[in-house]
Amino acid sequence: MAEDRDLQKFASDLQSEIADRALGDAEVGDFTENAFVDVVAEHLADIGMIENPVTCHFTGKVGTGNVRVSGHAIPDDGERIDLIVAIFGGTGSPATISTADVTRLAGQGARALLAASRQIHLELETASDRYAMMERISELLAAGTKQARVIVITDGTSTVRSLDDTTVAGVAVSFEIYDIRRLMRTMRSGQTREVIDIDLAALGMPPIPCVEMPPGAEPYETYLAIFSGDTLYELYETYGPRILEFNVRAFLQATGKVNRGIRDTIRDRPGYFMAYNNGISITADEVRTGTVAGATVITGFKGMQIVNGGQTTASIHRARKRDRLDLSRVHVPAKITRLPPESVEEMVPQISRYANTQNVIQEADFSSNEPFHIAVERLSKDVWAPGERTRWFYERSRGQYQTALSIEGTTEARARAFRERTPPGNRISKTDLARFLNSWSRLPHVVSGGVQKNFIAYMRRMRESRGAKWEPDEGFYRDAIAQAILFLAAQRIVRREGFPAYRINIATYLVAYLSHRTGGKLRLDLIWQRQSLSDELETLLRTWSHAIDRQIQSSAAGRNVTEWAKKEACWTALRQLDLPIDGDLPEEWGSDERSVSADDPWTSQDDHASSAACMRLSSEQWFALHLWGTRTGHLAKWQSGIAHTLSSYAGNGWERAPTAKQARHGVRILEIAAEQGFKGGISGGEV
Repeated sequence: MAEDRDLQKFASDLQSEIADRALGDAEVGDFTENAFVDVVAEHLADIGMIENPVTCHFTGKVGTGNVRVSGHAIPDDGERIDLIVAIFGGTGSPATISTADVTRLAGQGARALLAASRQIHLELETASDRYAMMERISELLAAGTKQARVIVITDGTSTVRSLDDTTVAGVAVSFEIYDIRRLMRTMRSGQTREVIDIDLAALGMPPIPCVEMPPGAEPYETYLAIFSGDTLYELYETYGPRILEFNVRAFLQATGKVNRGIRDTIRDRPGYFMAYNNGISITADEVRTGTVAGATVITGFKGMQIVNGGQTTASIHRARKRDRLDLSRVHVPAKITRLPPESVEEMVPQISRYANTQNVIQEADFSSNEPFHIAVERLSKDVWAPGERTRWFYERSRGQYQTALSIEGTTEARARAFRERTPPGNRISKTDLARFLNSWSRLPHVVSGGVQKNFIAYMRRMRESRGAKWEPDEGFYRDAIAQAILFLAAQRIVRREGFPAYRINIATYLVAYLSHRTGGKLRLDLIWQRQSLSDELETLLRTWSHAIDRQIQSSAAGRNVTEWAKKEACWTALRQLDLPIDGDLPEEWGSDERSVSADDPWTSQDDHASSAACMRLSSEQWFALHLWGTRTGHLAKWQSGIAHTLSSYAGNGWERAPTAKQARHGVRILEIAAEQGFKGGISGGEV
C-alpha cells in the first residue's frame, strides 16, 4: 500500500537523521535514543506542543515501581510538567508496540512525579543532568504545580491513541502518544499539524452563531462568527497548543505572560471585550453547520487552527484558569476560513500576514521564508570550503538534507558521493545557526534559554540591527561558518572532557567567554580557511572549560543550575573570570608582534590583560570613576570621558569591547584612582 511505503520511507529518513545527529556523540557512547528524543522534542516545540525541551535519560525505582524518563519540558510559567518517554527501536523499520508496553512505559514516566515528590534527586550525583531534571520537577511540585503530561514517543507503530487520565503525587496527569504514524503526519513536508476533529455538542458546548460568505469562484469558504469566552476557554483547555500550531505567535511568544490589557478588560469591563478586541482568525479543513431557529450555526470543525489570536485565546484561558475571572460576558469576533488541503501551506501564512491583529506581526516571524534564510541557503549551495571538496548545508526548512540526499543519492555510490561533499556533520539548521551566532555575540544566557527562545531573540536582534530585508553576503557567511566550527569544537571538547551535566551551558558560555576575552575579534578568517581550530586554541578551550563549569555551578549558589544559566546574572558572574593563557597565544588570536593602534583589532597579550581588567568593572563603577575624576580634577577631562565611555560599554554587557588604546587608558585611570585612595566599590585587586 502507498501509505505503508510512505511510512517506511519516513521511518528510514528519520533513522538517517537520528544517526547523523548521534554521530558527534558516538565517541563518548551517548545513547542514539537521545538523538531520537532531541529530534522529536525539537519538532514538538516547533509546533507549540511543548516548551523548553531538555533530553535526559533517567531510570530508577520508587518503592517497588520502576521510573523511566527520556526528557522533560516545562513552560515558562511552570504551570505544567511535561515528561517525555521514548520507546526506540532504531532499526529504521517500524515495529509494532503493544498496548501493554505503551501503558507500562507511560506509567513509568508518570511515576517520575512520585519520585520527584520524594526528592529522589538528593540520592543522585549533584553535577549531573539527572539531578538537575529531578530537582527542577521537585521544585515545581513544591511550588504547587498540579498538572502534568506524559508524552510517549516511539519509532514504532501503535494502536494506542489515548490513555485514561490519572493522578500521581497529587498531580493530574494526562497522556499523549506519538507513534511513527503520528510523527509522520506532523513532521513530513506539507503537513505540520495533527488534524483535530471537534464536535461541539459532544464536548458539551453550544453551537456558534455565524454568517456565511456568499459563494464565489475562489476555492475557499468564509464564515463570520462570535465565540463566547467560555467556548474559547473550553477549546484551549481541551486541545491546548494543538489548535495554535499554525499560529506564528505560538512559536514566537510562548512566554507564559498574560497580556495585561486583555486581562484587565476581562476583569474590569467584560461587556466591552467585543468592542475592544480585533478578534481571531481561524482556518479549518472542514466547517460543519446546522440551523437553530432558522439561523446558521457552526456545530463542529475538522482541522481547526487559530492562525491569529493566539494571545487572545491563551489570555482568556489564563484569565479564567489562573485569575478565576468570569467569562460569561466576554465575546470574541472570529473569521473562519475553510481551505482546501492544497491551499493550506500557501494561504495560512498570507492570512496571518494580513490579518488585522492587536500586535503587528513582523516579517521575521515567518522564519523559513525570511530573505535572510533564503540568502544563507543560497550561499551554502554556492560557497565551497577551501579546497572546493566539501561544503556546508543550511536547512532552511526541516528535512531538506534528507530530501536532497534522496534526490541526488539514487544509487549507493551517488549517496556516498553526496555525503562526502556534504557531510552530515556540516548540516546546520536555522536554530543551530542562531545558537552559534548568539554564543559568539556573548549571549550565552539567551542560548541557555532553549532552542526556540534563542532563535526568536536572534531574529529580533538581527531585524533591529540590519532591517527586515537585509541579506547576508559571502563574508558574513564565512564568518558564520567559522562560528559554527568554533561552537561545534567547543561541544566536542565538552563531551570528551566527560562533564556529567550542563554540557550545552558549558559550551555556549565557553564560546561567549572566548569572544569576551578577545573583544569579539578572533581570527574567524583563519578558522574558515582551516575549517578547524588550531591545536593551541583547542587546548586553551579544554583548559578553560573546567573553570567555566565551576564558575557556572558556584555562582548558582544553591539555585537550580540549569535555570541559573538562563539568567544574565550568570553571564555577569562568569565575565569576572580572568583565566590564564599558558604559553603562546593561539594563532587565531592575532599576532602579538604587530604594532597596535587605536584602529587595530588585534591586541597584544598585555593589551588583552588591560582589556580584561577594564571589563571586570561594572557600569556603575566606571560611572563612579567618571564622576569622581570630574569633581576632584584627579582625572584629565579626556580621562573622565574615557571612564564615561567604558561605563556605557559595560552597561550594554560589553557587547563592544574597549580598543587597545582605551584599555590602556582605562588601566591608567584605575592606577590613578588607587593612588588617590578612591574606593567607590573598586578593590585594589581589580586595578
